[in-house]
Amino acid sequence: MNRSICKKIAGIALLSALALPAQAQTQDPATTYSNGKVLLQQQRYDLAMAELLPLSSQDGAYAPEASYLYALAALKSGKTDEASKMLQQLQNQHPRWGGMADADYLLANVLFEQNEYERALSKLQELQGTPLASDAEGLKRYYLTRLNDRPKYEQLMRRFGSDKVVAQIYADKLIGGWYRPEDRRMLESLVQEFKLDRSRYLSKEALSNQGYDVALLLPFQLNQNYATTARKNQFITDMYAGMKLAQDSLKQLGININLFTYDTGADTVGVKRVLDTPEMQSMDLIIGPVYKTTAKVAARYAAQNNINVINPLSQDVEMTAGNSNVFLFESSVATQARQAATYAYQNFSPKTAIILYENTKADTEFANHYRQQFQQLGGKVSVYKKFNPAEAAVTAAAFRELKLDGNGHLAVFSDKMIAAMNATSLLQSKAPQLPLVTYQSWLDINQITLQQLDYLQVYFISPKYVNKLSPANKSFREKYTAKYHLPPSQYAYAGFEMLFYFGQLLKQYGPQFNGQLATAGIRPGVFYSGIGYTDLQQHLQPDNQYIPLLKLENLELTVVNPVF
Repeated sequence: MNRSICKKIAGIALLSALALPAQAQTQDPATTYSNGKVLLQQQRYDLAMAELLPLSSQDGAYAPEASYLYALAALKSGKTDEASKMLQQLQNQHPRWGGMADADYLLANVLFEQNEYERALSKLQELQGTPLASDAEGLKRYYLTRLNDRPKYEQLMRRFGSDKVVAQIYADKLIGGWYRPEDRRMLESLVQEFKLDRSRYLSKEALSNQGYDVALLLPFQLNQNYATTARKNQFITDMYAGMKLAQDSLKQLGININLFTYDTGADTVGVKRVLDTPEMQSMDLIIGPVYKTTAKVAARYAAQNNINVINPLSQDVEMTAGNSNVFLFESSVATQARQAATYAYQNFSPKTAIILYENTKADTEFANHYRQQFQQLGGKVSVYKKFNPAEAAVTAAAFRELKLDGNGHLAVFSDKMIAAMNATSLLQSKAPQLPLVTYQSWLDINQITLQQLDYLQVYFISPKYVNKLSPANKSFREKYTAKYHLPPSQYAYAGFEMLFYFGQLLKQYGPQFNGQLATAGIRPGVFYSGIGYTDLQQHLQPDNQYIPLLKLENLELTVVNPVF
């Protein structure tokens, strides 16, 4: 009902507007022209166009100016197509009109509004040497400053690069955020050719404001079939998406990070080819590659060129051995184990531990670092035993025969269901109050309920714990979901945390932040409970050191005395 009434009202208004030109046809051209000018000055553009339209098609003296004013009113009201058609009509019918320079200027304005930058600049070139030349430069400057499409602007530079306004604004855009290492020669050329202020465009301070160039060497695998690689590479896509949001957040803090992405897989030849490109030596930081063989290639490159490289996924501290330019973002196995052992020593009594571990390389290494740290702090290890989960009976016997009395806690390092089942069964029957330290992956074992774990004193090692109730997490999830229409995965969190953290280091210390990290200490992250560095006296490279232990309380994960 309301919609119908609105239509009727709109119809009445339209009839009233159209009635004016019908009346105007009965009055003299001078009055009609005067009315049109007044309506234009009053910003009643549609009425002005209706008043001036009849005059534009007549042969009288008012036709050229009426056509010009009609086009101006059309432009003001956003009807650029109508403005363009009227100006073309003016040029065709009145080529000798004395105000044609104004019409050319107006047409250039219309073309800019239509994103026809090349045609607009060509039209303005015709005004060189006329009284409107200065206004033409102002019009160019206004619209070119608003053009933020770099490829499109570079196309304009190829055609209009000899125009000082076009060239200077390009230089402004370079130092305003477009600058890349390979642009240095172009910038120097522009400064020299157009006699620009060298201190403004080429000083160290000016170029440092361009931000920091970060190369991402990640296996996007864009050259492979998307249908077969999409799921396999989802973790990389998620990580990159998180980095893009971190880039936006850093920019809000005044830290400009320029990301340069390179599609690198497990092929060492391909990685070498990327690292051999000239621009790579100008990078302030390299993130990736992710595979072990290619990571070694990047590590050698980092040492040879003194460029810091972040390994985004590895937990193998050997990747950094003897190389002060390579850093792990993930907590190394050694760090996780030592921090967990430190927490256990500080919080459990007596200072005696039972350690059982699976016979895999990773679990054996974890258990070894845990035992060494616990003993170094002054603790004792009453049982240190390896088991093979494939031997069910032997494994069950190893747990069943444990003597729990006199021990401060039990540590089990295996993500297998048989280890979890035997450990929880033992504690439920004999010592439900004895603390158990193990991996967070046990929470994914369906054969054990949350109620069972909550009943026991279980502490989960969780280097990537994210408090889902924190304001930072809520804000990130909202922004991520709004932009990508998916909730963030753990890799999205990692991508954000990684770039946000190292982006701040670049700003604070510069690309060579190695030395300052030895004294910087542990810093909190945005999502992870904290990010810090491993004991430098152990001759290990920095990694994500802050390892919280989680405990089930009221069936919800909460941080209990995070470890430092």
